[in-house]
Amino acid sequence: MAKKLPPSVFSCDSTFSQGGDEEDVLAQKYASDFYGLKFGDTADVMNLFMLNDTEKSGAVCLDGTPAGFYFSPAVDPANANNWQIYFQGGGWCYDELDCWGRSFSNLGSSTKWAKTASLGGLLSSDCSKNPDFCNYNRVWLVYCDGNSFSGMRTDPLPVVGTDGKVKNLFFRGRYIIDETLKALNAHFGLGSADNVLLTGCSAGGLATYLHTDYVHQQLSAIAPNMKKFKSAPISGFFLEHNTVENKPVYATEMQSIFKLANSTQGLNEQCIRSKPADQQWKCNFAQYAYAHTRSDIFPLNSALDSWQTGCIYTSELPPGFPNQTNTDNGICAAAPGWHDCAGDPEKCDQSQIKSMNHYMQDFGAIMQTSEASATYHRPGNGAFIHSCHTHCEAQSDDFFTFAVNGVTMQQAVSKWWTSDGTDPSSDHSYTPCYYKDGPQGPRKCNPTC
Repeated sequence: MAKKLPPSVFSCDSTFSQGGDEEDVLAQKYASDFYGLKFGDTADVMNLFMLNDTEKSGAVCLDGTPAGFYFSPAVDPANANNWQIYFQGGGWCYDELDCWGRSFSNLGSSTKWAKTASLGGLLSSDCSKNPDFCNYNRVWLVYCDGNSFSGMRTDPLPVVGTDGKVKNLFFRGRYIIDETLKALNAHFGLGSADNVLLTGCSAGGLATYLHTDYVHQQLSAIAPNMKKFKSAPISGFFLEHNTVENKPVYATEMQSIFKLANSTQGLNEQCIRSKPADQQWKCNFAQYAYAHTRSDIFPLNSALDSWQTGCIYTSELPPGFPNQTNTDNGICAAAPGWHDCAGDPEKCDQSQIKSMNHYMQDFGAIMQTSEASATYHRPGNGAFIHSCHTHCEAQSDDFFTFAVNGVTMQQAVSKWWTSDGTDPSSDHSYTPCYYKDGPQGPRKCNPTC
């Protein structure tokens, strides 16, 4: 069991309470419904702990408030040394005013974080559904740095907001990882870890790709007797891909936050070394970090991810980007004539659904035949790639029902997790079907979606 938290080192201060205004409540409700996250009073309680001494450590959110994490100890003493470590998602901010606006939200400030939370799917504590991991120690790194826990900007960035006032922004994601691991080692028994699964969803799924080898390296030092470390990123394989209008919208956005956050030293070290300075921003993408990942890894992703169809494939840049005059966070599903199709493949016409299938084909090619192919085909690895038009499904009940060739996502993860790491990747690889591209629908090809 985890050690009791010394109040002199950490706190769950009453000032860091659940948001009370209507906007925060609605935002939390939406996150729960869409991503499998639950805040406030929950049946499977994870308690919030705030990092102290953050002025010294630098582990702060965009607005300079302390970062923190949710934690629940292993229920079964037999699993006292088994861990799930989870990166929360929530998109990115892309330029100064976008990040300024984000710094007032729960994704940029800890001021109104809920004191308790819980997760589902792969991180469920229901042993009847999730027998492999239900009794593990569970850690949830709360996301508040704006770039998938990769920021390494030493000095704050002063930004003049839409209110005309200067506010300092802090991009310290890597600091948050470091201080959280130190805390878990010092006060929760992480140093005795036997088995660790690293995961995360959306921007947290991207964080899982970006930091798998780094976290593995840190844990190897913290827990020298660790027997197994594996990684299962959820819905984080965001493509560097042009829009249907052949515009590099998402690449432009991610290049901008890479520079703002000074993320060069906060990404996969081998990826950064492999690229010239003017191309290192690409290591902020899953496909390039994945290509250099050496730890066992098992992506869980839709090849037609619902966030990607709107916010990568059919998106537009806000006017004036990256020097916009408002707090727009990109403009999703804005390509003319694509709004409905981007939100629901059943609303795509024949030409559009063929284009969506082309995106899926590109997804497969990038993962399986590009520079990332060595990772995809390495023994001990695998992937569950499906066609359901969803996002973060593996942290909801869909984890137990979505299937490829009769194998559910949960069953696939269980088989991979319990393997000894020497199996050929083909034993643990699941690929999607393509949408029906006739003159009329229905389009869906996987009945479990």
